[in-house]
Amino acid sequence: MPRGRPKTIVPPCQYCSKQFKRLEHLVRHERTHTQEKPFTCQCGQSFTRRDLLARHTRLSHPPRSETVQPLPLSTEADIAELDFSWDPNVMIQDILPPIDFNFPLVGTLPASIAPRTRCFNLFASRLPLLSEPEDDTEEEEAENNTEHEVEDGATVDDQAESVGSDNSTPWFISLSTYEKHCAEVHSYLNVLPMDCSVPSVDTLTRYLETYLRCGQKFLPFIHPATFSAEERDVELVLAVAATGSQYRYELSKAYELYFIAKAILLEKLRRKSLHVSSGLLSGQDSPARSRTDDLGKIQTFILLINFASWADKRILPDAASMNSQLAMLVRENGLSVPDKMPVDIDWSSWIPAEERRRTLLAAYVLFNLQSIAFDTPPLIMNHEVGLFLPGYVEQWGAENAAQWRRAPRQVERQFRGELRSLRDDTDTPENASLSSFSTYLLIHGLLQQLYIDRHGSAGPLEPEAIKSFEIALRSWQISWECSDESTLDPLSPKGPFGLSATALLRLAYIRLNSDFSPCRGILTGEVQCIFNDSPGLSRSPHTDKAILYASHALSIPVHLGVPYMASNQTAIWTIEHSLCSLESALLLKNWLEIISEAVRTCGIDSLRKFEKKLLRVITGIIRETCLAATRRIAHSKDGFNGA
Repeated sequence: MPRGRPKTIVPPCQYCSKQFKRLEHLVRHERTHTQEKPFTCQCGQSFTRRDLLARHTRLSHPPRSETVQPLPLSTEADIAELDFSWDPNVMIQDILPPIDFNFPLVGTLPASIAPRTRCFNLFASRLPLLSEPEDDTEEEEAENNTEHEVEDGATVDDQAESVGSDNSTPWFISLSTYEKHCAEVHSYLNVLPMDCSVPSVDTLTRYLETYLRCGQKFLPFIHPATFSAEERDVELVLAVAATGSQYRYELSKAYELYFIAKAILLEKLRRKSLHVSSGLLSGQDSPARSRTDDLGKIQTFILLINFASWADKRILPDAASMNSQLAMLVRENGLSVPDKMPVDIDWSSWIPAEERRRTLLAAYVLFNLQSIAFDTPPLIMNHEVGLFLPGYVEQWGAENAAQWRRAPRQVERQFRGELRSLRDDTDTPENASLSSFSTYLLIHGLLQQLYIDRHGSAGPLEPEAIKSFEIALRSWQISWECSDESTLDPLSPKGPFGLSATALLRLAYIRLNSDFSPCRGILTGEVQCIFNDSPGLSRSPHTDKAILYASHALSIPVHLGVPYMASNQTAIWTIEHSLCSLESALLLKNWLEIISEAVRTCGIDSLRKFEKKLLRVITGIIRETCLAATRRIAHSKDGFNGA
């Protein structure tokens, strides 16, 4: 017996004899000949299809007192964005945010136009068909697109609800969600900067995918598997897209999205403050604030501040101005309150609890990174963090409840207690394996304590204080080695935290044993200041230890290839590595100048045994680079003889 529905014979078109397999397609096609438009709106416009009338009513006659037009959308490079052989893993290699931007801040706002969508989904994830399709749907859809342009100036596919991706993916944006966000952005048009526009739905989807699949791994606080653009505030969606665009090296669009998201977020906070002020003046009680709403604002602030902190120096003041608002929100949302989870918690309850925990801790990390880079006091101190440590990467990355239940679960440990145990050199319990995110947070805690002790003392740290920190750093390294997620593999599925944390460990040893930091030049963006600042080094065993860790830090880019690292933005070279490498290079430069002067005046025998060993290490590193040919590096009985 033949399977499938019984086939009906559809007569050819009476005007051009074209054949169709479905009657509704024939009727739709014949209307292109007769110009019949049976579906009429109350405003007088007519349409060939009922869904086009419904769309026209939704956009042109919304159930509000005034008509809302969508924000102008970018239509640049439409053809170039069609990727006929898309590899979903290609973005994984391009995930270091660029650090140099040049974006014009003035311009004119283009006139509003209706959003345009394309048949992007037909090409984004598969090769073109080699044979004629069994059905003529695609050909008819192309005809319908032409009809739509004639009728209301915008193309709307039957497939538009799955533009560029399957609707089961977290980065999926339905057409209705996209139009809703565009309308909300347009409602803030009076506070938006000039010459900014929301990208097309295809481009926005691509940016969200880039962040959720790649960028979020470097600071995972938005749960990727359950992210939904429909359920999130528009400013958060645009901030996520700005970061994704940054990882895509589409810098102009990244700036546009950043400015739009920032303007909307700050305007919402301003309006809320006005509402509170009005309530106080009128004596009315204000409604209680929702922590869920605040969490979205905190996440948006984190993305925007992180963007501004490492981008063009002209928007660095943006980060400073938003820092205090983020710190206030984080404290108001329970940063100091312990959030231990019950043992029998289920997946649906664990997701919001873990996302909240990671979001608050991400704000702590962001402030610490700013303190490390710019030598400014951190806005969240260690003693304020009462939260428990985040879980394993496998549990965080689970896409459903079954995967989550199979994933190993970390024993609940409080941040303050674990940090205290490192300082006290407490023995590590047998079940103390921490997640890579947890060990990353703990090295941040030690670096913050080092910053406080260094700036709180009148002079250099006392030997007892240095010894105490060295014990804590050694305890941290033991904890790192015990962790199941600790790895130096930059492409490990366990995430980049293991590698980034080791860069912070080297930086901690360097700052512990030398009073040197090029932070003033980084904060002002004046490169010459970085090279002119003298660390005031002295030849001592403590300096030797700092030089040893600095040499080890620079051996990594040498191993990977200096020309390659200088001309590429690779997946492993994070902000932590950049800061550590810069400080290591400048420290080595100044130390080598001191050693060179000592050898020139007193001879090679004036060097201590460990100093000669360090020179052999540095000489060996230089020999592995292209710089070896520019200096006379000859072998000697000591292993070095550089000129």
